[in-house]
Amino acid sequence: MAEFDQLITFLKVNDISRSLRFYKEILGLPQVYARDGKVIILKANASSFIGLVPAELPAGAQRSSALTLIVKDADAWLPRLDTAGVPNKGKPIFKSEFGIYVLYATDPDGNTVEFLEMRDPDWPHAGDHG
Repeated sequence: MAEFDQLITFLKVNDISRSLRFYKEILGLPQVYARDGKVIILKANASSFIGLVPAELPAGAQRSSALTLIVKDADAWLPRLDTAGVPNKGKPIFKSEFGIYVLYATDPDGNTVEFLEMRDPDWPHAGDHG
C-alpha cells in the first residue's frame, strides 16, 4: 500500500476572509501557509491540511465537495456551530449501515462539512498501529 506523508484537501471559496473566519475562528484551525493571495493552507492535524483557493463560484450552484472531519465527540460541535450561526442539519445522526455518527454543517461557500465519529470498530483510528 502506498503511504503518503501528508494530505491537503483544497476547496474553492468566493470570499477568502469569510472562509478564514469559518475555518480559523469557528473551527479553530491554525493557518500554516499562504501564497500571494492565491492559496491559504490551514492545519487540521499533523498530517492533514485544508487549502482555500479564491475562485468565482456561481451563487446557488450545487457544490459537490464534502469535507469530513473525524472527531471524538460530534455532539460537542453542535452548540459551537449554533452559537456561530453556522447552518447545520441539527443533532448528529447515527447511520448504522456505515457505523458512523455524523453532524452535517455547511461552510460559507455551500460545501458540506461533516463532523463524524467513526464508530465501526474496524476503523483505523489515529494512534492505532497495524
